[in-house]
Amino acid sequence: MKAIGISDIGKCRKNNEDALYVPLPEDEIQNLFIVADGMGGCNAGEVASQYAIDSFLNYIKKERDSHGEEDIPDLLAEAMAASNRAVYDKSNSEREFAEMGTTMVAAAVQDGKIFVAYVGDSRAYLFRKKELSPLTTDHSYVMELVRLGSITKEEAASHPKRNIITRAVGIKETVETDAIVENALRGDILLLCTDGLSGMVSDKEMAEVIGKRITLEKKAQKLVEMANERGGYDNISLILVDVGGKN
Repeated sequence: MKAIGISDIGKCRKNNEDALYVPLPEDEIQNLFIVADGMGGCNAGEVASQYAIDSFLNYIKKERDSHGEEDIPDLLAEAMAASNRAVYDKSNSEREFAEMGTTMVAAAVQDGKIFVAYVGDSRAYLFRKKELSPLTTDHSYVMELVRLGSITKEEAASHPKRNIITRAVGIKETVETDAIVENALRGDILLLCTDGLSGMVSDKEMAEVIGKRITLEKKAQKLVEMANERGGYDNISLILVDVGGKN
């Protein structure tokens, strides 16, 4: 399994409020990948995203031995709840971090399966046989309108309120986490990203880049370049994972 992560400040922001986790060979936690997009005044957004990831990893380290493969979705959801509580408590105990929060999407790859848990509008996609398909559905105002049939997905992409999210880690005392399990096939590539990428580059364009016969690192760099060429209005973060699953 190969993976590459990039987090870029973009062209318009003064600081980078995104955070990533891509395991190094020496890390205790392997085959787990996380993207978070923080929000809050001053530096609170970048604190929220990194603190949420750290809390998530700490929970996994403590509890993973008590969970089998069939329990991985529960383990990820529990870790998300622990992250939510940690960020919420920090937000409510330190004035400088008041009302901070973060989106988060986490994916574990194990025994030919992909497990995804998420809160907010950071996304997980699966590239398979030249097509890029979303695994997640944004927890956002416009996606609620899409579900109600008020607008189309195409209209949602340019809606003036598309950046309003309806769930985030750390904003409330508890949070509802959505989870997905997908079988992995050989040749699959998993993409996790913040809306700094998905909001600037279309799914079709991302698929064209991921399908190129270039290294995983060059694919990631190209995606960041495209988002910046479109204006780079937000921080741009992504992880690409060559899953190397079963046939």
